[in-house]
Amino acid sequence: MKQSIIITYHKNKDMLYYCLKRIMETVDKNVEILIIGNNVNASELELNIDSQRCRYYKFQANLQYPKAINYGVSVCSGDIITFVDADIFVWDGWYENLLECLLSSEHIGAVSAKLINPLNNRILDFGIMYSRFNAAHTMMGLSWNHPLAQHNRKVQTVCSAVLMTKKSLLQEVGGLDEEIPYSYTDCDYCLRLRDIGYETWVAADAIAFHKGSTSSNNSKTNFSYYRLDAKGIYGMKDYAKFVYDIWDWFKISADYTKKIYPDLAEKYLLLDISTMYDRNSYYEMIKRELHVEFLDIIERPDTIRDNEHITLYETVSFNYLDLATPILYFVDTFIGLFENQLWFELRNIEYDLVIDRHGNIIRLKDIADKKC
Repeated sequence: MKQSIIITYHKNKDMLYYCLKRIMETVDKNVEILIIGNNVNASELELNIDSQRCRYYKFQANLQYPKAINYGVSVCSGDIITFVDADIFVWDGWYENLLECLLSSEHIGAVSAKLINPLNNRILDFGIMYSRFNAAHTMMGLSWNHPLAQHNRKVQTVCSAVLMTKKSLLQEVGGLDEEIPYSYTDCDYCLRLRDIGYETWVAADAIAFHKGSTSSNNSKTNFSYYRLDAKGIYGMKDYAKFVYDIWDWFKISADYTKKIYPDLAEKYLLLDISTMYDRNSYYEMIKRELHVEFLDIIERPDTIRDNEHITLYETVSFNYLDLATPILYFVDTFIGLFENQLWFELRNIEYDLVIDRHGNIIRLKDIADKKC
């Protein structure tokens, strides 16, 4: 069975060279590698790739991701195809684990990797699940080797920065949708696979660093003005297909939390710093799955979605430092609470709990000690 890797490239030659180096070090030489270069700036396309394993196609045009991928699929010889972004740096064993997962069941149509933030070794992407209004990146922010991230999982959609699939399936659904620019075309592909009876999975031991949004020196930032258009097209096209499955993940996360923290408090002051529109549905889920009661609910919505720098003493009064009642902090991402040393030192946080919109449930004490 022939196999191909397709890399879409727009800019940053040095990054591409290292991406290629890691792929060639970790993948059998019989797997062909195609680079689809596209940029209106011809100088960005002048690459020095001397490996006979690689075929380079260049276009002095900004093709956008789905069109570049579809071209690569049209000229590759592989029956099994893996998309790899040029800002991906793979770990050893990534390819074998993707392939093993893809071939483990005839019902699996696509498999993505566990994508790791290269700055802090924390999960960026490991499957996407949905509520009525939002997509949640399950386990985002947790350590790459967190116990919940050690198993392959069936998910609704994934990030295609690393994605393995079958050429026959791509052709059956008509390739990636070129009408969805910039992003979300990968999620759309997963939903179209489900339409024809195939599942999407993530492979726990297929791991790669993803530079992605961790750096402004990234190809996608050149086209960030397309993001809202892409999200709008994706939402209008696929809204009726979404399964609201984030609550299933919250149950798994809550069961794990109750197991490792058997002394959780039963009553909390809920401090909501999130940006969620459907916040009441999260409140009901928290009470149901953790079996807790809210003595009061204080809403202090943040102004930035997924804000990674929340200062607690600027969000609420200093009086909360002396509050005897345990606090349950509901945030977009628990990462936002890391730098709150005054709060950690002057408040008794032994029973304080943090829950974020991605389904992570963590003691504030573990955030303070960075044991999560």
